[in-house]
Amino acid sequence: MKTSFNSAIITILLAITTIFSANAEDKEVKKVTGFDSGIYASKDGKIKINIDKYNNASTAILLQDSKGKIIYSETAGRNAKKLRREIDVNELKSGDYILEISSKGEKQTKVLQLTEKTTERAVTVN
Repeated sequence: MKTSFNSAIITILLAITTIFSANAEDKEVKKVTGFDSGIYASKDGKIKINIDKYNNASTAILLQDSKGKIIYSETAGRNAKKLRREIDVNELKSGDYILEISSKGEKQTKVLQLTEKTTERAVTVN
């Protein structure tokens, strides 16, 4: 009885070990990126860019219009780990713009659509 009980325990432990090692291998396959970014539009007509870097490479921020004309360009140094930028887009014409963030061969691209504010008309009767 002791032998079968020990065999059952060993079998269960082997099964659990196999399951945990399979999950660990799945996690190792995921690619670690060199940076994360967050892009937000504010009510006052500005684009806020937050970048957290995990590599020791320079990082480029590029904003261009749909025709390829560069509106904003910046390269941050290798040692900058957190970048917080604000780009005023109030003076830009309506249309599509491309925001590109790149570092060490990795690239994130977002398309921004600028539209005119529509005003509502109020009528008051006295």
